[in-house]
Amino acid sequence: MCGIFVLINKKNNPIDLARCKRATARLKWRGPDQSSNFTHNDTVFFGQTILSITGNISNREGDHLVSKSKRYLITYNGEIYNFNKILSRYLTNVLNGSRKEISDTEILVNLHEVLRADKIPHLLDGMYSYVSYDSHTNKIYISRDIQGEKSLFYYEDDSQIIICSQIDAIVEFVPNLSIDKNTIRDYFHTRHLMSNHRTTYSDISQIKPGEFVQIDLNTMHKKSTYSSITDWIDSDKIIDNESKTLDDLEKEFDSIFSSCIKSMLPDTKYASVLSGGVDSSLVSAYCLKYGNPDAFVAINHIGKDEISNNLSVFEDVLNINIDVIDVRPELYASEIKRAQNIIGGPLFSHSFIGQSIQSAYVNNKGCKVLMGGEGADELFGGYNCYLDTKSDNYEYSPSLYTKYLNNEIEFKDYDSLPLKNELSDFWKTSLESYSSIKDKNDQKSLSMMLCDFMLQVPSVGLRGADLMSMMWGVETRSVFMRKDLIKFALNLPIHAKINPTANDLNIRTKVLLKKSFLNHFPKKLLVSKQGFAGFPNESIKYLGDVRDFIALDFLDFNKNSIDFNNINRDIMWKLINVEYFLRK
Repeated sequence: MCGIFVLINKKNNPIDLARCKRATARLKWRGPDQSSNFTHNDTVFFGQTILSITGNISNREGDHLVSKSKRYLITYNGEIYNFNKILSRYLTNVLNGSRKEISDTEILVNLHEVLRADKIPHLLDGMYSYVSYDSHTNKIYISRDIQGEKSLFYYEDDSQIIICSQIDAIVEFVPNLSIDKNTIRDYFHTRHLMSNHRTTYSDISQIKPGEFVQIDLNTMHKKSTYSSITDWIDSDKIIDNESKTLDDLEKEFDSIFSSCIKSMLPDTKYASVLSGGVDSSLVSAYCLKYGNPDAFVAINHIGKDEISNNLSVFEDVLNINIDVIDVRPELYASEIKRAQNIIGGPLFSHSFIGQSIQSAYVNNKGCKVLMGGEGADELFGGYNCYLDTKSDNYEYSPSLYTKYLNNEIEFKDYDSLPLKNELSDFWKTSLESYSSIKDKNDQKSLSMMLCDFMLQVPSVGLRGADLMSMMWGVETRSVFMRKDLIKFALNLPIHAKINPTANDLNIRTKVLLKKSFLNHFPKKLLVSKQGFAGFPNESIKYLGDVRDFIALDFLDFNKNSIDFNNINRDIMWKLINVEYFLRK
């Protein structure tokens, strides 16, 4: 796992190397093991910080970022789990030497020697974002994984282009960027701060999941193509799965899940989250079955986490010790500014704080990898809102996580149309992807899950897993984000995901995963979903009276629309979150 900082000087002016290095240094937390930088013709700068997990980079001085012929250069962030298969099939004659000394970075850069650049992402099974440069044709290629695990941000003005893993490094290089007020206003009309391509800053955008960008530096012509996980939905496969029993589907899940876990367990020290929920418990059980985690960790927000407060039964069942990290309101509040500095904006979700504290603990234990379960709820039907298909409003998803929220908050001169169009487009795409489902209620439920997975997961959940863990030099790996598992989940019939009429309320959601859970744990450990806890609203203690918030004037709130004596808790947290950022 690494940090990427790429600068392209559009006007052939000499690169300010010192400034580029300072900006790259902002990414040192992402890659504490090594830093490298390259320049070409004094107009292209590639900066890389490296967290070494796969292969051996000691005393390499960045030569693994350059292809064997020296034609191609790459900066890369991620893990390619099938890199050995790619090596055997495509690069045996290109890369001579011991496989033990070859990293996935070397595989990726040398693939450009044998394949067209736009064909490479389709071969990759893993999480990644990268920027590669062809010195012969003077072209830049940018790619981001289809599921959106690894973020990549893009800035362009008249004189330069910057591509980077984090916003804060761009701000370091280009100060005085303007904040996009409308994006922050949009936040008050969605559950989380969520966007597919926009950011908190007007001139910084995101490379979208599955996007492949080609830039010809001779003409500065830019071309983008897109791949989508909707291409993995197969109506014939869904029909075939309809005829399978839940036992058959669970056996198939076990086979895929086992294979994914085995290929993801690192040689270095690693930890696994075990919070007592279905997803983390399953991941930890499989990690223990096929490996030997160095630690199991959980966050306990004191007084709020009912499950994490007592995990002794899980310890007894698995015969392990779980390190429970107690979090109090003052620690939670103190971590907000640190997290926002890395994000370059307000928190996308209040769960980010727990992720940061947990990653710091894992880092202190000497672990470089943290096994998690991000995305399971959306793929396998884990939210109660998927059970409710009564709404006939097809303009936006009925899901709590990707719907447009009408509330009492009003802004002066606020344009809600871009947000509404974005949410509507995702919902229409999701419905079309499951158009073969004859039962409209089933189609709606599956489409809600898909819409959440395409928009909320990369915009919120996966971004938190990336930014908060990498802030501490820890790589988070989610088993549920593997290609084979995503394909399997997208083509499951509705009865394997939700059962609205089940007598036991605990098995109405995430049916297949809970069946697997019960193969590893006693039924008494299957409890109601806890959701994310924390102390977001308690953090107002360090900000004073909400009536004095600078956010009210900065965002042009219509103050008459706010009942200051009875503010909704969700709205209050958003005000607090934005206020922390603006005061910084």
